[in-house]
Amino acid sequence: MDNCAPLVTTRSQRMILKNASMRQACCWCALALCLLVAGALKAQTPDPTPLHAPQPGVRPPLSPFPRFEDWSFLRDPSLRVEAYDRLKFIPLNDSGTNYLTLGLEDRTEFQYLNNNDWGAGPQNVTGDVVERLMPDIDLRLGNHARVFLTLAFDEFTGKYPLPGIDKDIADGHEGFVEFGSNLHNPHPGWDVAVGRQEVVLGTGRLVDDNEGVNVRSAFDGVRAGYDKPRGRIDVIAVKPVEINTGAWDDAPDPGVTLWGVYASNLRWSPRFLSDAYFLDYDAKSSMYGDQSGREQRRMIAGRYFNRLPGEPPRAGFDYNVETVFQWGSFGTRSIRAWGAEANIGWTPPGEVWRARFGLQADALSGDNGTPNRLGTFNALFPRGAYFGPKFALIGPANLLDVQPHFWFHPLENVTGDLCWIWFWRESTNDALYSFENVPLRPANPRDARFAGSQPNLEIRWAISEHFLAALNLAGFVTGTFLRQSPPSKDIGFVNIGLTYRF
Repeated sequence: MDNCAPLVTTRSQRMILKNASMRQACCWCALALCLLVAGALKAQTPDPTPLHAPQPGVRPPLSPFPRFEDWSFLRDPSLRVEAYDRLKFIPLNDSGTNYLTLGLEDRTEFQYLNNNDWGAGPQNVTGDVVERLMPDIDLRLGNHARVFLTLAFDEFTGKYPLPGIDKDIADGHEGFVEFGSNLHNPHPGWDVAVGRQEVVLGTGRLVDDNEGVNVRSAFDGVRAGYDKPRGRIDVIAVKPVEINTGAWDDAPDPGVTLWGVYASNLRWSPRFLSDAYFLDYDAKSSMYGDQSGREQRRMIAGRYFNRLPGEPPRAGFDYNVETVFQWGSFGTRSIRAWGAEANIGWTPPGEVWRARFGLQADALSGDNGTPNRLGTFNALFPRGAYFGPKFALIGPANLLDVQPHFWFHPLENVTGDLCWIWFWRESTNDALYSFENVPLRPANPRDARFAGSQPNLEIRWAISEHFLAALNLAGFVTGTFLRQSPPSKDIGFVNIGLTYRF
């Protein structure tokens, strides 16, 4: 459900750089919504469907990060209707059972952030350009084996790149071999992947690919699963990959290990699904406040919902509730922490302006100052933009928040998301955190809880099957706690991006 643990100070610092808010931006967000009319959902706005997309329902979506992707239908020459099909299916034997699939994502974004870290961080008045180029190759050897490789070239042209978050000149992002009973089936039975790979569990609240930022996350290790239509069970044993800014120098973090069992999408009835999981996190050196020590944190959690992740909204009521309890030790202190999240929504009937009205709330524990006990929640490796589609500033620890959402789909190839988030500290004895539990502001002897509010507006436009444009406006209006811990200037954030995929 959240995130904060110590991985590398870089990721958290970098998230701080990628943030923004200011009262004008807030007003613009609300105004833009009125002009566009419309509806909202949650962290990552769904990709719209391109107009006149070829072979709908047959051709998989273009992405270099597929959990499941099957291009074997192109074995039939009559189904090759796109110029790129010769790259999506390159047969290696006469029967076409062994073949290569090539893919690529090139994403360019311009972003402007004023009053970084509410005025405390380095400022760049000209804005930044971030570029991500990720080619991939997928080798299929019949139905039972594959080799997958993704390279990453992440560039940042601004004055203040944050290592591990904005820039990584060149590295192998993924490289794994996978075996399974039928890897051309979305529910393959058993499958095992060994090597460097992205790992996303559930909705990505504790383990995710960090898509909200420029440099995505990966892990080295093993993931074994059993997947049937009524649910999936995964066993993972991995180490997070440390992101370094040089070329071909990323390596697994020797000080951090994660293992666990995750059961997902368990179907108890058509209207009730659930996830259940256990994770064990071990970091040889962590820091909370001014204390450091070994962190051994275990957690058990459940998620309860009625729509599958990524499923487009349909008329009616939907819900997603997730709870986590954590225990273990940090140095000589015991750990007792918890987190809970609920997201409920309603989609009215009709096809003219498809919309979803939603409300999300999070409660993530903070430390209450007990000498022998640590109460700060650790969200491990969550999605990069935890609150809102793109703007990443506050991390999920010691926090209470409420978020009205409005998701809208005015055209087949246009989607949008508007939300406004209000933040409070859960414990007044604990800090306000960025990601990886790095304090943005230390605990304040005053008892103010309200940190401020953050509006977000995202519009995504599928120009064609290969080009996707996105506009993000966000901001942060400071509250009582931040005004008691200056500097406390309001923040404004603009991000305009264009993604090309084949």
